[in-house]
Amino acid sequence: MKGGGRYAFKLPYGGIKMKKRPTVYIWILCVWAVCAGVLLAACGVIAYELFTSSYTERSVGLAALACVLVFANAGMLAYMWLGSVKDFLFSLVFLITKKKLMKRYDAIVNAEVDYTKLTGDGRLPRVLLLYCTCNDFNAEALEKCMAQDYENFHTVILDDSSKEEYTKAIDAFAQRTGAEVVRRENRTHFKAGNLNHYLQGRTDYDYFVVLDSDERIPENYITETLKYYAYSPKVGVVQAAHKATKGKNMFQSLMGLSVKSNGRICQVMKNFYGANALIGHGMTISRACYEATSGFPSVVAEDISFAIDVKNSGYRVLYAPNIVCEEEFPVDYLCLKKRQAKWVQGNIEFMRKYNRSITESKMTWYEKLDVKLSHYNLPIIPMLSFAIVLNTVIIGALGFDVGGYSLALVALMVLFLVSPLVPDFFVHGRKQNIFKLLGYAALNFVVYASLVPMMIATVVCALFGKKARFIVTPKEERKISIKDALIGSYDSLIFACVVGLLTGITYFSPAPTILLVGSCALAPLAILVANLPAKLR
Repeated sequence: MKGGGRYAFKLPYGGIKMKKRPTVYIWILCVWAVCAGVLLAACGVIAYELFTSSYTERSVGLAALACVLVFANAGMLAYMWLGSVKDFLFSLVFLITKKKLMKRYDAIVNAEVDYTKLTGDGRLPRVLLLYCTCNDFNAEALEKCMAQDYENFHTVILDDSSKEEYTKAIDAFAQRTGAEVVRRENRTHFKAGNLNHYLQGRTDYDYFVVLDSDERIPENYITETLKYYAYSPKVGVVQAAHKATKGKNMFQSLMGLSVKSNGRICQVMKNFYGANALIGHGMTISRACYEATSGFPSVVAEDISFAIDVKNSGYRVLYAPNIVCEEEFPVDYLCLKKRQAKWVQGNIEFMRKYNRSITESKMTWYEKLDVKLSHYNLPIIPMLSFAIVLNTVIIGALGFDVGGYSLALVALMVLFLVSPLVPDFFVHGRKQNIFKLLGYAALNFVVYASLVPMMIATVVCALFGKKARFIVTPKEERKISIKDALIGSYDSLIFACVVGLLTGITYFSPAPTILLVGSCALAPLAILVANLPAKLR
């Protein structure tokens, strides 16, 4: 085992090295206010034209309605821009201050820690590796996780599988490696229930690590993680960084680029200027923190919900960029679609159950804003996008020829859709082939825009009382037929036909909704990208 020696930490909790500051969010709000002001001013010009030009030949009432819709779209776009400005400034500030930010981790990363002093009784902390699985066991991934350079750890497979092929494989693995297998009769409350079933009432451990079925942690994961707990007794959770494993096909290879860039920029920035998020795996939790929060909340998005509980219980989440784990990006579009549906359902449930808790929490104003921008936007943005499209079609149906407005709307939507890609280009720009990056950008654009109809339907169902459910993302690679691609994208294709037809009738041009309609129409091709090899010869 590595890492003996002196207990070298000198920095108190909340010291200058890890202290959060509102600086970046103040800049975000200032830049956003300017952008929103320009947008509203432009809408004022359009409104003036509606009343003073030939448009008024129709009626003042119709012109007023058109103006209301124009300003409504401006307001919704302004809200969407807030997230875009945040993405851009997070990336820009990280690029400018990268060395300074990463240097603030040096005291932790370079510390020589006597791990026996973490327990107070002269023994090494006992660490549990909790591997959660439900019909998606990956023996190779778990075996890699178990190859730790630390002595006092124990591996437990929390198996919620219902298929015999998986239970047999898990039992054979446990017999070969010595891992413990725990199953429960009542598989309630999803992943959170699985973890709580094993942990509640148990005191024979000091820390536990949550592993997903495709998780691969480095061999020094435990020894490096414990350094963060030596930083302060108020550190309750340590979230490791992640990157995607090597893609099995072109879709997984390209889309997986987003995993590393999200961790490299967004999570580091949240550590100092926002609210630290949890991603549900590759995270280590102390027993004291777990007990203080009364366990994982029984919701689909147990990770982001637990992060709020951690903060409210007086503990802190720290992000560890030096500990890099691997995970698999969904193997194809159809698998990603299922994961996205689960995330939308989970985030709506999170909004309903945790909005008051966030408002009344001990977080600062900018941490609260960061939480809401990060997690509320997933269900909100698709609905706003649909409302903008609907308003645009109505404006055209009223008979107003606002061609300039249509082109401006397209330009603004391009800026909004491209902004989340900024971190990817900052992280991968120097190392990746430019053609691969452009291919990734195009595919990413089409994929997430074409998922809007599914997300709208998911939000509507949730609003009408459909309960959130935990959807296990399929892991198996397969050959996708053209028929499968058409069936898997039927909602996007119907959406493209309906919106495209309405836009054509009202504007005699596809321009106002071309981005969304075009992306939805290309969904079958995005699905078939998974049939291509990871590298084209």
